[in-house]
Parts: sequence; C-alpha cells; structure tokens
Amino acid sequence: MRKHELLSPAGSLEICKAVLNAGADAVYLGGDKFGARAFAKNFTQNDIQEALDFAHMRGKKIFLTVNTLLKNKEIETELFSYLKPLYEHGLDAVIVQDYGVFQFVHRNFPELALHASTQMSVSNVSGAKFLVEHGAERIVTARELSRSEIRRIYDETGVEIESFIHGALCYCYSGQCLMSSMLGGRSGNRGRCAQPCRLAYQVTDERGNLLHKKEKYPLSPKDLCTISQLPQLCESGIYSFKIEGRMKKLEYAAGVTSIYRKYLDLYESCPEHYRVEDADMERLLAFGNRNGFTAGYYDMRNGRSMMTLTDSSHSSNEAKAAYQAPEETKVPVELKAVFHAGEPMQLEAALSVNDTEAESHSDKKVCVTGEIPGTAQNRPLSKDELRKRLSKTGDTPFYVQHLEIDLEDGLFVPVGQINELRRNALEQLQEAVLGSWRRNEVVTLKKRSTDGMRMKQNGAIGSGDKPMLNVWLTGSALQHLGAVLENQTIDMVTLEGFANLEAAVKEIHAAGKQAGYAFPYVLRENSEGLLRKQGSVLKQFDRIWVRSYDGIGFAREELYLPAEKLALDAGLYVFSNEAAVDFMADGFAGYTASMELNRKELDHMENKQAELMLYGYAPLMISAQCVYKNYASCIREQKKESGKQSQRLYLNDRYQKQFEVQRDCTHCYNVIYNSQPTYLLHHADEISGLDFGAHRIVFRNESAKQMHGILQQYEDAFRSGRKIQPPKEGTYTNGHFRRGVD
Repeated sequence: MRKHELLSPAGSLEICKAVLNAGADAVYLGGDKFGARAFAKNFTQNDIQEALDFAHMRGKKIFLTVNTLLKNKEIETELFSYLKPLYEHGLDAVIVQDYGVFQFVHRNFPELALHASTQMSVSNVSGAKFLVEHGAERIVTARELSRSEIRRIYDETGVEIESFIHGALCYCYSGQCLMSSMLGGRSGNRGRCAQPCRLAYQVTDERGNLLHKKEKYPLSPKDLCTISQLPQLCESGIYSFKIEGRMKKLEYAAGVTSIYRKYLDLYESCPEHYRVEDADMERLLAFGNRNGFTAGYYDMRNGRSMMTLTDSSHSSNEAKAAYQAPEETKVPVELKAVFHAGEPMQLEAALSVNDTEAESHSDKKVCVTGEIPGTAQNRPLSKDELRKRLSKTGDTPFYVQHLEIDLEDGLFVPVGQINELRRNALEQLQEAVLGSWRRNEVVTLKKRSTDGMRMKQNGAIGSGDKPMLNVWLTGSALQHLGAVLENQTIDMVTLEGFANLEAAVKEIHAAGKQAGYAFPYVLRENSEGLLRKQGSVLKQFDRIWVRSYDGIGFAREELYLPAEKLALDAGLYVFSNEAAVDFMADGFAGYTASMELNRKELDHMENKQAELMLYGYAPLMISAQCVYKNYASCIREQKKESGKQSQRLYLNDRYQKQFEVQRDCTHCYNVIYNSQPTYLLHHADEISGLDFGAHRIVFRNESAKQMHGILQQYEDAFRSGRKIQPPKEGTYTNGHFRRGVD
C-alpha cells in the first residue's frame, strides 16, 4: 500500500476520470450544491455516482466538497436529501467548513468520513484536537503553516493531515475573507469569490505617497509548487497531498497529477535518489503558473518573493502542448474457464491479488455458468480461440492478467455464448466490487434538539432583560478606555491588543462593567507562549472572545478556561440555527451574528445568545502576508534601527476606496479593514424586533468625540426610542443587513 495519498481536483466527470488515470489516489469534487466553487461546471448526482463507481473499481476514493456556509432552509430541507443517495452509493468523505453542517453530517451519516476544510483555518494542535473530538477524521491544514507546525499537529493528534502542494494560494487565511462579500456581494464562504485579491491596488502611506508604483498587485500570491520539497513534506506528517484546481482545465489537473505521481512514487521507492528533472519543472510551468511559482509558507512566514506584485494573471498557454494524455487504468482480473462435455460451461473471475490498487478487494470472486457445449462436427473449439474470446474485455473496467483454461477436446460452442459467459462474469465481478463500497443500512433524518441551547444566568449573552451593550476597543481607541468607562449605557468593554491587561481588567470592574478580551484572529505557535504568560490575568476577565477553532481548543485545553466564559467571534460562523445549537451544546457563553446574513435571515435565527455588530469597520482579510514588510520595511527591524514604527499603510482600489492595513506584529499577521464602517443604528426598530441578546460597537481609530457621538446615537435609538438619521450617504455601509449574500 502507498504511504501517502495524492489528491487531485476535478471540475467535471471527464476531468475526474483523467486525473484518476493520471495517478491520483483520490479526487475531490463539487456537486451542484454547497461547494466552494459555485462557478465551476460541477457534478450532477448521476455524475458523482459514476465517478464513485469509476474510482472504486480502481481502489480509489471520491471526496465531496460541502465546504460552504449553509442557511437554515438549506440545512433543514436540502442537505439530507442531497447527501443520502451519495452516502448509500459509497461516498468516501465530505469536506466541510460550516460547523452546523459538520455536526449534521456526523449525526446523520455516521460512516461518512468528515474532513475539516482548510476553510476552518486550523493552525495549531488545539484546533485540530477540538475538531477531532467532535468527529473529524482528517484535518486540511491552513495553507500558511510551516512543516514543523504540521509535524507538531500530527505528532500530538495522530489525525490524518491533508495539505496543499500545488496551485493557487489565497492571500487571506482561507475562511477568514469577507472582501469579495462586502465589496461585491459575492461571498467566498458561499463559493462565489470574485477574487478581489487578484485586482490592482495602490499602496500608499498616510500622507498619500505611493509606494512601489509599478507593483500594482500587493494581494496576489504566486502559485504554489512544492515538487522539490516532496521528501521534506513526506516527513512532516502529511498523509494527503492536495493539488488545487477545481476551476482548471483537464490538461492542468491531469498533467500536474501525473508529475506529482511520478515523484511521489520515486520518493517512496528510492528516496536517496530523489531529484526533479528540469523538463518536468518546465512542464509544470507550462500547465499553469502565476508569474512563476513559490514554495509557499512551508519554509517562510511571509515575504515579497511569494507575491506576483507586477502581474496577477494566470498563464497556461502551453498546457495543451505539454500534456500527454494517460491511458485508461484498468483492473487486472484472473479468469478460470472450465468447458467439459455434458456440463454447463463455467467461468470464474477474480481480482488479481498482486495488484496494489485492488488489494482491498482481493477476496472478490464470482463464478457463472452457461450453456452445455455441443459436439464439434468438423472444427472443435481450441484453447487459442477460447483464450482470444475470453480476453476481450471491451469497455469494461477490467483487463485479463491471467487466464486458466480447462477445455475438453472436440467441443463446439457458439461465439455468442462465450461472449455472454464472459460478459456475465465481469458484470457480476464489477457488482461484487462496487457492492462492497455501498452502504445498505437505512438512514433517516435525525434532527438536533434545541435543548443544546441551554440558557445560563451568569452574565452570558441573553441572560438579561434587555440587550447588553458591549463596546470593543482596539487600535488607537484603546487610549480612550477611561472615557468609555464613564458611559453608563455600556455593560461590557472588550479589549483587543491592550498592553497592561491586569490594570485594565481592574479598571473595568471598578467602573461596574464586565470585562472582555479578544483572542488574536490567528493563533499559531508564536502566540501560544504569549497567551500562556497572560493565563492568570485572562481568568479575571468575564468573557474571552475566541476567533478560531484553534482559539477554542487552546482556551480550554491550555489555559483551562471554562466554556461558559468563552464566546465566539464572527470568524466562527453561525449561519444557521443548526450551527448555533451545535456550538452552544458545548456550553459557550454566546456567539456573534454572522455579518453575511440579512435582516430576513436573521429574523429566522434564534438570536437570544447572539451579539450583533451595530457599528465598526469590518475586517475583510486576515493574512500571514505583511504589506508593511513587502512595501516598506519589517517593523521589528525598523524598531531595531530607529526605535520608531512606520506610518499606516493603505490599499487604494480602482474606485479610489481606501482600505487600512493594520499590522499585528505581536502575532504576525495583517488585517485589512473595510473602507467604510458598518452602521446599523438607524435600523433600531427592526433590530429590536430580532431579539438579540447583545449589541456590539467596535471602536478602532475613532477620536474621543466620534466615540461619544456614536454612543449617544446608540442610547437615543435603543434606550430612549428616538428616531435617528443615518450618516451622510457614502460615508457608511449597511453591510449585508439589507442585501445579504446568495
């Protein structure tokens, strides 16, 4: 058996068969619903079933992408009926992003393997452990991880690891991007990403100076290519090597697969002689690249060399010339024919036990009988003639590797009877093989009880008689903590990135308010030590806002924080009541309403334990890349040289909208914020009817005067019942409160 799995993409049935013939061990594909590539051709139910049969006959697997966020109606009325026939037909696994979908599948289709999508942004051991404990059989790691981080996850969990080795890279941590959604209404979380990272932007400082005028693509990474790193990746704990490209053409998908198959086999058979030929590297470039290749994040945290900078287009003009179509892979069989006078013809068919890809079905054997042979009048049936007839497998998935013939002399058998005998034997063998993959148990829909959303009375969201107001402070707004604490309308103050947490939590409590603290958006090894040092202080906070599965797991396992102290920020998407119930069953204090649901969709949610953001600049991208480092200088090096920090940097798009890029050098990532704040205070009447347990106002770089004005508007609208007017048109956005996403 192979030590590693080569996992290839397919955007159509034709491509699926091509990549399997080219050497893929498994294929991931999307159906006509719920896949993260809504604009791909995708597969019908019949297509998927045919793909399953084609793969399973060859001992290979098919994984279905169900890796988008699902709304209430989709989970309640569509998901079960969509998966049931595929589950019964032998679907091997589903790749999932939405936690509600994750638990729904785990509950309703218990034999179906759950793969935690890269959209779940798993970046550390704690996040992997949390998902494994809740049903994941495989973790698709965040693309930004180093080999050592992946190795640590594998060593400490033993879970199957799947990682990308070739293809397009997202600028943002997958699953943490709202840029396409907020700017164009096409949500990456719903499979409709418009790829705003591939558009041109000007990078300017706060004085408006343009940096690197010719480098117009600061958000566009080169394509990933790790063919030279395969030996090191094989030793890093990765089991499944994933090629990106469900939107790519056949030549790309099958061509890239064939080359990685060649070198995975080379490593597994003779690692000491591993070397990539120049001709194969040239072929990979010809199949498609984006201003060249990068080895990605396996060896480096970030850097200019990973980015296209001057050209974001994808080139594959030479793909057809470089492509060599593989032969169709067929399954070897052994036949034993017994033709005796006076007895029905007999043909036994079995899979060849020597073939690696058929080992799991080596016990499959069938025996069929036919007519009784006649006596030859002039030309008796010869062994050569019978061998010729029985060896013709035609359009079946088989080829005859070994044929044993026991033939009495002097017999006559019509050609049609021989063909029918062979056809029956191979058809029955095929059914026997495919039958072993199919599931015969009766599955019925198992709905989740709403008892999981148990209410708590310890200050959790929704435990009061009116919505609590939680004011978040980050960036330069942190300096106004004292002024915020004087406001009597505020119930909780949540801090992000505050330096002296111990003094701050005491000050907040002294003002009679609850204290919250927001974990970093991304929690990797460099952040874990910092949070451990703050562990005793963090226990003094009333609420810890976790922003990832890594954060959930780390808070509980490493900091021993109880679930009832933890609440989920918006990046842990709650898109349906199913997701809310499943999350809250773990006892969390509450969650954040999704920024991508509109008013009508929110009206169909149970919002009592949810917090809705009414004002604030929405984070559009969280990236391991650093615009400051790539366009100015690394702040750490700059501090060493001058002791000063560089100015703020901005991205300016083709409409001259300006997006601030905030660096978080403590945790080493960038956050790109929307150009306008989300402002919903003038919708107070509608929002009050949605029965949210808490409201959120986020201050980042506002002045004390601006903050006072926003808080006064909140008090007027939500506490005094006064009608307020929205800000000047063009200075704010309603987000998705009105429009939502498809």
